[in-house]
Amino acid sequence: MPTFRKYAFPKQADADKVLALCTGTTAAVALGTLDGLISYDILWEGDAPAIAAKYETWPTPCGVHSFLGWDEQYTADYQEFATPSTL
Repeated sequence: MPTFRKYAFPKQADADKVLALCTGTTAAVALGTLDGLISYDILWEGDAPAIAAKYETWPTPCGVHSFLGWDEQYTADYQEFATPSTL
């Protein structure tokens, strides 16, 4: 299943390593520099690669950019991965 993730990189070279993994129908959108970090949204064809995980960022859904039709998936992932458990 495709996966939508937001990323923040300290430098373009780090972004380039992850962007090099974008193949097939994977789509990457450069958002520019936000808070001193180079930001991208990537819609992966499948699961996001493990190497990219350390650059994931979880802004509150669904801000300035989203892929059409992917707001619900991002919001569900945000609640699962970015929101602390209240157990």
